[in-house]
Amino acid sequence: MRFTLLGILPTLLGILILHQAKSQSPKFTQSSWNLLPNVVVVNVDGSLVQHPLTCLGSFNREEEGWRRDNDWVWRRDGEEDEEILWMMGGEEKKKGNSFLVNLEERTGGGIFTCHSLDRTLLKNTTVLVKHLDEQKRILEGSTRTGYMKCSTWNYQGEFHCSWKFTTERVGTIMSVRVARGLSDAENISCSVDASGQQWTCSSSSGQSDIMCSVNSSGLGLSCVDRQYCPYAEETDRITLTIYMRTNYLLEEYSQRFYLSEIVKPEKVSIKKVNSSTIEWSYPVSWNRPISYFPLSFQVKEIKGRERKNGCTCDSPCTKVHTTESRLWSVKAKVVVCVRSQDALCDSPWSDWTEYRHNNKGNKRRRNRSRSLCLNTRSLPY
Repeated sequence: MRFTLLGILPTLLGILILHQAKSQSPKFTQSSWNLLPNVVVVNVDGSLVQHPLTCLGSFNREEEGWRRDNDWVWRRDGEEDEEILWMMGGEEKKKGNSFLVNLEERTGGGIFTCHSLDRTLLKNTTVLVKHLDEQKRILEGSTRTGYMKCSTWNYQGEFHCSWKFTTERVGTIMSVRVARGLSDAENISCSVDASGQQWTCSSSSGQSDIMCSVNSSGLGLSCVDRQYCPYAEETDRITLTIYMRTNYLLEEYSQRFYLSEIVKPEKVSIKKVNSSTIEWSYPVSWNRPISYFPLSFQVKEIKGRERKNGCTCDSPCTKVHTTESRLWSVKAKVVVCVRSQDALCDSPWSDWTEYRHNNKGNKRRRNRSRSLCLNTRSLPY
């Protein structure tokens, strides 16, 4: 019995190896799409996938003459005689009108070019890989916290979104799609200027027209909704999608929001009225009239002893008062912290403005926001 098992063991191993080879044979790609002219994105799920490229015409494996060899490569009878040469990275790959790209996990993408035999370029195609597991690797964040932070100073239709790269990778924006309303998000046409940094997306319905510019740092973009009206209620959210590339891996990041959800006023400006009263004003960049765009305010008072113990405007070490008034009575040698929020929306609070009140002469520390020196229509980078 022992010798019988030893005799059939090689046969069993051969069957196992053959079974594994078949199970790992590449699938023909079923999901691919064009991100940009001459840029193809292939969706992969971790298994080996083949994606067809053609130099002239289109690929159809149902046509007569196509065959699949033992190396799992599709070939067509007589294509080796066609006067077309495929190259990748300056290296000759094969002859013929068609080329099968092997993709697995997050590898296999690249720039593929086809040439006539005298090396005249006929076509170039960039193949990018997008993994279907949606596990992000380029930007910091999570599904729960998000990968982009978007904000605006006011209701002028402008907004800014930023992100951070992980320590392992730095990405490049390949494409931007943005629209107001889900239906328009699916029926928009986007174009990019010659610099490749400014995108304009318009819907066929004419209801959405948004322009975005990528910052020079590559860590954010600034957008303006050119159809936005600050006096009308927002009925649809903005959907922003960026396609980020590192090497030949592509990842997709999206965020949806109303401007009223992300509006964060600039810091207020505080001045002394008399020895016992201070007053703050609405940020210069905030919409007018203030009766239509009211702000609520939070105020903290930090006494000298609390200051010595490390209490600051940002720390939860003292009582917070909420008020609609812009006048506040204070005692000497007290630090006053004030911040604002849209009174009608549960949106982010502004950063704190710190004011040191001293009723002796005019000695005080003015923490005037640098943003007051900037154009009121600009956004932070």
